Order: sequence, then structure tokens, then C-alpha cells
Amino acid sequence: PDWGGSASPRPCDWATYTDQQWEMISMWASMRLQTLWRTVAGMCMYYSVLQCHFEAQVDESSAFAAGDIWDPADCFTCLVSMQQYKTFSAVQLHQTNRMFDAFPSSFKVAFIDWNDKNITAEADGVHERQRRRYFSCLIDRDCSMRSDGRRAPKLRIELPGYPILGDGKSDNQNHAIPFMRGAFCQCIDSNQGAYFEQMLLLPCVLGEFRERLRSSSGRTGTTGGMRQIIGFPEHITSDIGSIGDFAAGSEVAFGTILQRSYAMLGARMHYGHPDLMQKCYMMQQGGVSKATKTLNLSEDIFAGMDFTLRGNGRTIKHCEYFHLAKGRDLGFNSVLGFFCKLSSGAGEQIITRQMFRLGQIFSLPECLTFYYAHVGYYVTQAFVSYSLPLMVFTWLIVLSSDCEGAYRAFENCPEQPASTTMARLLGTWFSWLMVMFLLITSFPLLFELALERNFKDAVLRVGKQFLTCSPLHYIFQAKIIGFYVMNELRYGGAQYVATGRGLPTERRDFVGKGA
Repeated sequence: PDWGGSASPRPCDWATYTDQQWEMISMWASMRLQTLWRTVAGMCMYYSVLQCHFEAQVDESSAFAAGDIWDPADCFTCLVSMQQYKTFSAVQLHQTNRMFDAFPSSFKVAFIDWNDKNITAEADGVHERQRRRYFSCLIDRDCSMRSDGRRAPKLRIELPGYPILGDGKSDNQNHAIPFMRGAFCQCIDSNQGAYFEQMLLLPCVLGEFRERLRSSSGRTGTTGGMRQIIGFPEHITSDIGSIGDFAAGSEVAFGTILQRSYAMLGARMHYGHPDLMQKCYMMQQGGVSKATKTLNLSEDIFAGMDFTLRGNGRTIKHCEYFHLAKGRDLGFNSVLGFFCKLSSGAGEQIITRQMFRLGQIFSLPECLTFYYAHVGYYVTQAFVSYSLPLMVFTWLIVLSSDCEGAYRAFENCPEQPASTTMARLLGTWFSWLMVMFLLITSFPLLFELALERNFKDAVLRVGKQFLTCSPLHYIFQAKIIGFYVMNELRYGGAQYVATGRGLPTERRDFVGKGA
């Protein structure tokens, strides 16, 4: 730019920017934040990857290699479930149409439509107390535009009633399942991304579903034909700032070394993304997630529970050569809000029939692993949260029961006073045992970074977290987890917490969000 010979630049005149330039700026910013545009752009890389594999492996002498026969959209669909498309504003409709223009033909949108009951409702079997008729619809770039700026549905399936049974997300996923293309599905959150070089490994990923033995039909008790969920780790891209680094470190450890251990011990479940699942098996068990309000707040894990409960050697494998990008929370309040949701969901999991039945069929090693990997972690945080008040109460009881000088002739008093005994006990607890506890809790992240990079980088990152007061953050986190998981067991009423995922540049009320 021309600075007019001045050493310092002049302020930008934003009014001179054209609409095209603003669209380019917004697109650039969308690829650097946790937006739906970035997620769809990443998932649509499957389209380019399939085209690359076709060009590299096609037999030029076959009729299949002729032009206009092969289309990657025939075997891949990037399906976005926009539940509220019918109520979109003009700006949101414009942004949706921009996505149709920017991405390949494999990009489609599923949404829920509704109409008032008409004269054919009684003949069609609509319940007399149902006020509207609901439909699951599919649109793509080839659909015609209506006068209100929306596209006319290409496919339309009437639903048996009001479709939102849970907290929204699970219903949003399950109503779109009939429009999925192919035998495999991969559910992705709207704060994720992808890498082209990783997606080139797609044939290896799909090969994980193959049977080890041709005679393994899945009905003979062998595990070869029962692997229908393949789990993958995530590359966390939001390690920005201290709070973002704390959240990213926890996610790195959970998505790699911990899930690897859970899978080996037989207690890994489905955690939503970016697991690849056999679509027909998921439809047989009611969908990719459970949709009961409050009870299934942590909806994703129930797909793995139901899959495991069907037995017959069904296992969930964890592979680490394929991963997608993932953005986590960056602000203090949003991180604690996220754990509010997880803790409330864990409290509701404890009272579900899936948890009860898994506890009955698991062997002792699998049961202990399943407990530690899921609700046991949250219950332990509650115990840690309650331990300090309990310790102070015990301390007061011991001190109040000490011998008094005026009655030593009538009491059997020890030589050492109670205050000295408690001082030695607390001195032991809060010396090397406390240091060992803090170090051991950071071992999963330390070992995983040492395996992926080197021991020096692992020590530097963990040491940086300690220097930036990560134990104080995890104290708040433990208190939040303990409060909400026990509150669910006492009173219930878990609710979805919308944390946002935006940049932490806004001052928020700490008491209202953290308490």
C-alpha cells in the first residue's frame, strides 16, 4: 500500500472496500476461527482426495475411465444438518447460498421443515392433537430458489411428530441419517477442520472395516466382522494462551494415549468425532446418538455403549495414523461451562440402563477401566473437592478431643499432643505426596508429547503450564466437576450449556458463569 511517504501508515478507510473484498476478508477470517465454513471446507477435501485416487489408480483401458462417468459425489456426501434453516434470516440464507456456490456438488444440507395441518391430515394418520406436520428435507445447489430466498427441497420425508426429543444436537444428527450416502458415516462437529495429506489415507481407514477372515460373517463369535466403529484422535489447533493451552493439553492426552489404553483394555466407547462408523449398524440401534432430553445430555457416548451391549465380540478400535483438526475453548468461563455440561452428562449417565448393564457384563479389568475412563473420573473429582472440608472438620475433631491439663489425672492421655500429631500428618500430605500427585496427573500429556516429538519439548510444555499456574485452573475445574456431578445425582435437571468457542476478548461475569 501507498503510505504517502510517511513513516507510519494512515488509518484504513473501511468505507472504500467493495462487497467482493469484504467477502474475501470474511472468508479468510472464517478459515482461521472455529466456524462452519472451515469445517465444510475441510470435509469437502474428501471430494478432491477421491478424485486424486481415481486419477492415480484408474485403468485407462476400461470403460470406467471414460469422461463423465466417474464423479466423486456418487460415493461421498458432505451433509450439513441445519436444523433451523426454515427460520434463517436473509443474511444467513445468503451465507448458505455462498457455501453452495463455493463447495463441490457433494455438499448438501438437511433441515427440518413444517407445515400446518391440512384437510388430508386425518386420512394420512396424523394425530388429532398434533398441530403441525414435520418433514426432514434435503437441498443442494441444484434445487430451485423460492420467492423467500430459500431452496425447494429435493427430498422430503414426513416425520411421525415433533422431532426434537433431546437437547437438539442428537436429533439434528439422527434426522439426517436417511440422506447419508454410502455405507460409512463420520459425524463431525462444526468446530473442526481437516488436512488434505491426512485424507489421502482414506483407503487405509476404510480397510479397517474389512474382515480378517473371509469366513468371518459376524455370527460365529469371531471379532473379524464385528468392528464397525473406528476411533481416531484429533489435532488440537486452539492451544493459544494459557487457558487454551490447558484445554488443548487435556484433549491431546485424552484423544491419544488414554483412548489407546482404553481400546486395548476393552473399554473405549464412541466420543462423537471424528470416529468412522458403519451406517447400517448405527441405524439398527437407533441412530448415531441417543436423544432423550436430560438423560442423554452426553449423547455421543451412548452409541458406543449400545454397540458394546449387543455383544457377539463387537469391539471399537482406535487408530492413530489418521486425524482431523479440532478447536477447543479459549476462555476461562467457556472452559468451565464446557465441564459443567460434561459433569452434568456424567451424572445422568450413572442412572442409565446402559451403565447398569455394562457393569453386569464386563469382567473386572474392563469394568474398572470403564469406570475410570468415564464416570469414575468425575466422581473422583467430587471426592477431591470434598476432601479439604472433610480434612478441616477432622482436624477440628482431633484437636477438640485432646486432653486438658486440669483432667490429666482422670484421662489416658498420649505423650504427644493432638496438635503435633495433626501437624506431622498434614506435613506429610502436603509435602512430597502433593508434589507427586501434581506430577502424576500430568504424566499422560508428558509421555504423549515425548512419543510424538521429543522429551525436551514435552518437559518444556508441561513446565510452562506449571509456571503459568495450571494447578489453580484445575482446582477451579475440579470444583466445577464435583459440584455438578453430585448435583445431578441429588436433583437431576441437566441442561445443555452453549459455551460459544469465540475469542476470549469480552469481559464476563465470573460469578454468574463460574458458580
